[in-house]
Amino acid sequence: MIISVFLISSIVFALLAYIIKRPILSHFVTFLYSVFLCIFVGYEYLHINQTQATYFKPDAIGIIFLIVQAIVDLISIIHYYNYTKSRGDHPKSISVHNMGRIIFNMSIAGVLLANHFGVLWVFMEITTLALSLLIYHDRTTTALEGTWKYVFICSIGIAIAFAGVLFLSIGANEVGIKDLFYDQVKEKVTLINPLWLKACFIFILTGFSVKMGLVPLFNVDIDAKDVSPSPVGAKLSSVVMNSGFVAIFRFYDALSGSSIFTWMNHVLLIVGTMSLLFVVAYSLKVNNVKRLLAYSSMEHAALVIIAFACGGLGYFIAILHLIIHSLVKSTLFFQFAQMHRIFKDKNYLNMGAYLKINPLGALVLFLSYISIIGFPPSCMFITEILIFRSIIDSQYAWLAIVIGFFMLFIIYGMSVRIFHILMGKPGVKEFDEKGKNNLESLIQLVVISAVFYLGIVKPDVVVNYIAMAVSTLPH
Repeated sequence: MIISVFLISSIVFALLAYIIKRPILSHFVTFLYSVFLCIFVGYEYLHINQTQATYFKPDAIGIIFLIVQAIVDLISIIHYYNYTKSRGDHPKSISVHNMGRIIFNMSIAGVLLANHFGVLWVFMEITTLALSLLIYHDRTTTALEGTWKYVFICSIGIAIAFAGVLFLSIGANEVGIKDLFYDQVKEKVTLINPLWLKACFIFILTGFSVKMGLVPLFNVDIDAKDVSPSPVGAKLSSVVMNSGFVAIFRFYDALSGSSIFTWMNHVLLIVGTMSLLFVVAYSLKVNNVKRLLAYSSMEHAALVIIAFACGGLGYFIAILHLIIHSLVKSTLFFQFAQMHRIFKDKNYLNMGAYLKINPLGALVLFLSYISIIGFPPSCMFITEILIFRSIIDSQYAWLAIVIGFFMLFIIYGMSVRIFHILMGKPGVKEFDEKGKNNLESLIQLVVISAVFYLGIVKPDVVVNYIAMAVSTLPH
């Protein structure tokens, strides 16, 4: 019942945000919805593993990323308000954006809570439509091109994923499975023809790579993060990436009991390694800071997939790494909004002396930087060390060497650009110091502090939920 109330209420909130043209009131509606989302997440947390409206069931992995979604959304509301206020955006653009973000949150929740492969696919398609409203916010030619590409390529990706669902359906029907509920498929997966299962996984991985930002459909994700407002880029690098992972996880989990288990891991290793290779190729030459952050997201998506393919400890570390990445990368995108207000540019060569211009923002940028590259004492240092350990334990020592080699180049490219922004000479003669916002930076500092706490302390509730999420996988 509660899921039906949530879906209907989300539509009502979205209509209100669109109908109300006064920006402050439209923002207030989205804030109320974000609070409503937090309440909904709390309810689902207390009713874990209880089936709702037949097609939904909050399980451990769904709850984990629902909480991450609620946190990122609540913080992004403040940043989006400041974003529109500093630019004097048109009320219509704001109301359309706010409507889109509510529909987006609803659809992501649907992806995370669905317990049926067909329902998951439907909500994933809705995320594409909702994101088109968010990406096109600025109404520029570049934004239009980025939005068109995103909708077009994502639609192709979702169509490819639908073919994967169809292949699974064909195989399931042959063994008497009449509906594609996760538990039903997992229970009888050993009876399904492996050919159908392989076709399903290949198409699913290819299709949903557009959401997670992996090879082969990663380019459109990079473009979308570049042309969209920074608060939207934060969602693309956290919430959307997580939804793509959860979608792949659902199929992987359901098919892991079959004879194609080892084959699936090999495919994931190939995709992850190829994705890292593309990150190296692009990140060394990119000057656009937003694209740099986007390629960094691709790097971490690849590391997560590689760790997951190694199994055992890798399952646990992959999810923990994804949680931490979501918080750190969204913080970097939020901080970039300030940098852009100050320097009026996305090229790192035109930025500089940020430590002097905006000391609190520079502190956030530096702490986020050492987190994202996995430098001690950041928690990503711990997760990345454990990722390498899981690779070696899986008898892929040679792969650990290759990945380590790739990451050296990626860290070098990131370091050169970040340190130029912090201490280099600005490439522009004039910049606007009024663009800094200490309240935003303080909020970001709290998030980064929470990230360090997660890595050092590892609260039992987080550990237990991740362990619960991967408990059904082969170890």
